[in-house]
Amino acid sequence: MMFSQMSVGNLGLMGYSPPMSLSLDQVEGTKYFAEKYEIIRDLPLVAEKKIILSDSNDKSVRVCRFCGLSKPAVTFHRKAHAISEFFGNKSILSQNECDTCNEYLAQHCEDDLSKWFGPLRAATRMKGKGGMPTYKADGIRIEEGPHGISISVTKPIGDMGISEDGPFTFTLPVATPSQPFIPINAAKALVKMACSLVSPSELKECKQAIDWVRGRMVAKMSRFPVLFAFTPGANPYVIGKALVLRRKVNEPIPYLYCIIASSNVRFQFFVPFCPSDMPPDKKEVTFSLRHFPFPFGDDWPHGKTKFGMLNWAGQESIVVTPEVSFHVEKAVRQNSPEK
Repeated sequence: MMFSQMSVGNLGLMGYSPPMSLSLDQVEGTKYFAEKYEIIRDLPLVAEKKIILSDSNDKSVRVCRFCGLSKPAVTFHRKAHAISEFFGNKSILSQNECDTCNEYLAQHCEDDLSKWFGPLRAATRMKGKGGMPTYKADGIRIEEGPHGISISVTKPIGDMGISEDGPFTFTLPVATPSQPFIPINAAKALVKMACSLVSPSELKECKQAIDWVRGRMVAKMSRFPVLFAFTPGANPYVIGKALVLRRKVNEPIPYLYCIIASSNVRFQFFVPFCPSDMPPDKKEVTFSLRHFPFPFGDDWPHGKTKFGMLNWAGQESIVVTPEVSFHVEKAVRQNSPEK
């Protein structure tokens, strides 16, 4: 489906049926992206059949996008996921990633992105390679329980406003820090996914980004913006989604956008260093950025989507501590098992 064919009703493309009411921002955002972009890749993270991305019609011919080598110089034994498994991707596989690059990218990029999530993956039940993740920190444990999410707090807590009579919202009473991660490596993990998704015809635009991700090119950035959105509720994005957008107008906006949505979270970011983005004078590139329209209207029963912009240009290890809250429709009191 191309954006030229996109209408307000197509907001359901993320896996959720279109809402009954749309905000003015959603309507304007849909028009904006319809005029300026086209979708060149639109894939679900969970599908009945595997989605195999290959640059060759001959399955015996395999060339790695990230090092340019082929057999027998490199091997292709591992199952390479175009989108990291910890996003819940069970379907989109790449035949264009050798075992050597797969291991390098997992250790030097994807590991940092995974560490950024902190309690989010456990709290949103984002199923990865090892199933539902468990989050552990000082005084708290979040994991999959027999009836959904199980939260154990071992530190003394005060009144959290928990009620058995009706719906309530509570915030976790202890800190929920991420593991230490390097922001620029997390950004590289996202860009790696975009470079895995694009069609062979767009590889020329991704060459410098691939060299940067693979460590063959060094570039210091003051900012690397990642647009982030969080939608409350139980798995609102259902099957998840991976989109690649290509600019079709001559304006100072990114040439290639990638959007990855899974469970409650959505990342939107651009592929850096595209030749089509470079001005004639080769000076610093400045973009106008805008969130892609989201499929949850003002009548979404679990609350409004929250938007933000992450700056992942940092090259030093950091820890982030988000505030985590839950909305509960009904609480059931359980007695602790006797020891």
